[in-house]
Amino acid sequence: MPQIGYTTKLLGVLGENISYTLSPAIHNYAFERLSIDAVYLAFDLKREKFSETIRGLLNLAYGFNVTIPYKEDVIPYLSGLSEEARRVGAVNTVKEGFGHNTDYLAVKQLVSAAVEGPRVCTVFGAGGAGKAVAVALADLGCEVLIINRTREKALELATRIVELGGRAKVSESCPEDQDVVVNSTPNPDVIPDHCVKGRLALDMVYKPLRTSLTVRAESKGMRVINGLQVLVRQALEADRIWFGKSLSDEEVLEYLSARQLVR
Repeated sequence: MPQIGYTTKLLGVLGENISYTLSPAIHNYAFERLSIDAVYLAFDLKREKFSETIRGLLNLAYGFNVTIPYKEDVIPYLSGLSEEARRVGAVNTVKEGFGHNTDYLAVKQLVSAAVEGPRVCTVFGAGGAGKAVAVALADLGCEVLIINRTREKALELATRIVELGGRAKVSESCPEDQDVVVNSTPNPDVIPDHCVKGRLALDMVYKPLRTSLTVRAESKGMRVINGLQVLVRQALEADRIWFGKSLSDEEVLEYLSARQLVR
């Protein structure tokens, strides 16, 4: 934990039931290594306290991250949105009251580095994380097939992508020719085994590190982007937004492993 003084900037992550979060470990390590006078905390908040707390946090904090279930709820309280946050319709990073989406940035960067020209992508989940993943994949040229427990939310996301100029539709099953399969739900087990196919599997869940999706994908010879890779990349993109600099993914992943913070 860094030394805290009168000039120390307050940052943190806002969500519900987030005792598992690695975000404080990642950001406080980065702040120390980069000589940034800031401290990063976790704000575990019940929904009935959200409206009252978010107003106070916007006044007190220099910036913060937003996670489940508040990535969409936070938008009406913000002064504006970046282009990627506007496209996605969800926010996971706030600086001085302005919303960004570094989930979108992280997914777009990691997927484009992992596979060339993905054509068909199946996304399980249509919440805040699902929106970021689906829009990022559509912006990479994928036709996005959305499978979600609530069809109305899937249709809303598909319509949004089409309005943005991408290709998307609601689906009940995985296509034969899919290139990428994504889990953006809290439970990777929802993905049936016959859907674990293609060139790449991406899981937004990072605890456990090796989820049922990533294990099955590896056994089938697929490339894998795990949730920890996404978490670290989006966190470092947030640091760039807040302070104009960040560490490398490799250094942070090595730090988390050395501290035995990932399993």
